[in-house]
Amino acid sequence: MAAPLTRNDWLEKGLHLLGDGGPQQIRIDTLCHALGVTKGSFYHHFASQPAYVSALLAHWKNTYTQQLIDTVAVLDDPRLRSERLSQLVFSKDMRPEVALRAWGNSHPEVAATVQAVDAQRIAYLTDLAQGMGVAPSQARLMARMGYAQLIGIQHLPTLVTPEDATQMDHTLYLLLAAQGKPS
Repeated sequence: MAAPLTRNDWLEKGLHLLGDGGPQQIRIDTLCHALGVTKGSFYHHFASQPAYVSALLAHWKNTYTQQLIDTVAVLDDPRLRSERLSQLVFSKDMRPEVALRAWGNSHPEVAATVQAVDAQRIAYLTDLAQGMGVAPSQARLMARMGYAQLIGIQHLPTLVTPEDATQMDHTLYLLLAAQGKPS
């Protein structure tokens, strides 16, 4: 007999299905079918579909942002944190985030979560840039440019490989850092 599904199993499957086919794929029936279980299993973990969506958004925010920040925070050198963060980001499946950004155009809770994640990420990247000696006036610009690059890469999965993305990230950092260092 298979082990009972955990709350995390449901959330991970939801991210996978969301990335594969958009928000219509995270209906209760679709999730249950994909996991080979009954609705009772769903309701054991979540009170309703809206409760599931809220949990899924929190899970995405945690696994795609906070856990990555926490992982690199143990490194003393901000350059190493930046490099490791890039590696971690580009190793993630970006399809769920692309789907969430599109879904946010019609779902206020999703839009608010995406905006909160964007703000958290840009603030962290700004702090990283300042930690590398970039002038504060340039650090936020660098963070936004690097972040805009990431969002663009998410939409070009067949054109930009993870290795290309890491190289692009490093090149952008070098260009911006050369411009942003205090005199």
